[in-house]
Amino acid sequence: MEERSGSFLPELPYTNRGVIRQKEELSALIDWCQVTIKEVPLEAVIEDVLRIPLELMTVTGYEKGIAGHEVVAIFDNIKVLKPTGNAQYQGFQILMSGKGCRNYENFLQLNEETWFDFLNRVCQYHINIPRIDLAIDDRKPYLSIPDLIVRTKEGLLSSKLREIDFHDSGELKEDVFQSKGGSLYLGSSASNLRLVFYEKGYEQAEKFGKELNPDWNRYELRFRHKKAVRLVEELLKDRDVARIALSVLNEKVRFLQKPENSTVTRKRLYPTYPPWEELMQDVGKIKLTMNPEKKTLERTWQWLNVAVSPSLKLMDKIGKLDNRDYIRQLIERGQMNEEQQRIYEDYKKSFLLREEERRIFDRTYTEHDTDKESPYSE
Repeated sequence: MEERSGSFLPELPYTNRGVIRQKEELSALIDWCQVTIKEVPLEAVIEDVLRIPLELMTVTGYEKGIAGHEVVAIFDNIKVLKPTGNAQYQGFQILMSGKGCRNYENFLQLNEETWFDFLNRVCQYHINIPRIDLAIDDRKPYLSIPDLIVRTKEGLLSSKLREIDFHDSGELKEDVFQSKGGSLYLGSSASNLRLVFYEKGYEQAEKFGKELNPDWNRYELRFRHKKAVRLVEELLKDRDVARIALSVLNEKVRFLQKPENSTVTRKRLYPTYPPWEELMQDVGKIKLTMNPEKKTLERTWQWLNVAVSPSLKLMDKIGKLDNRDYIRQLIERGQMNEEQQRIYEDYKKSFLLREEERRIFDRTYTEHDTDKESPYSE
């Protein structure tokens, strides 16, 4: 197989060709998309709504989904669910988590579309929107999450979202607490609007072993039901993500600082916390971006290359001394789990689709070429 950027993987039909990753200090992403489409058959949901080739989706034998739904079709983290039990209706639900949204952006790129195109297409059907999230990535960062948590505890927060929760992990260094990933939640998990502020760089390092980026915060605006429907309407009206984010944050939240005049006791008269004020000024400049994620197989290869290959090399050298193929023994004894089997099936179908596309292109090119006489022929 050909090599590409140090990887053994060939170019897949859903990789991030032509994608420019955003490097702005502030950018916005769709980070959860959950849409119920009624009275539409499964094949139409996949091919007409999602515009994913049917051959790429694995039609399952019904797997457990969420809240009275079963997974009936899946590609990586893009799922189509069918209602069960008390959630009966004629139709299906598209569910894309954060990873699913990054996966789906590969198809949007392939189809030369944006999220606005997808949402506009979805709205042509009889739908409901259980949840959709906007995520603002702050790579400056403007805010210190541990500081926001401290201010919240001290009452230096003015918010219409009454339920508040927070989490701050860390360690003591020379008797000083150093944060290793803080999160602040405004609004309940079941409310129609919930705001979450957290240190994304620490989360990525903790969950996936990535190199720590301490300068990466994420601010999530999680919309449910009526507010989710309203969000989509507003997005399609003027495609201005900045206006929506700014409107929601300004209306629902204001972080404060203690006034110099100690006689001022009403919070509405407290001055705004300067970093929050600066963030609100610059949020008005953000645009909706896409950040297609490399396939799980690509990430697995990177992990093998960095974390496992040194040990494999060691066993290969020892095997040569012992005249035994230890690496082959490991492979023969290995058993793929369900997720790894799915990754293999996704890759195989994508590879076959890529070969078919190449044959169609080659045939078209050949037919076109034979129709024309070469300018260099005698």
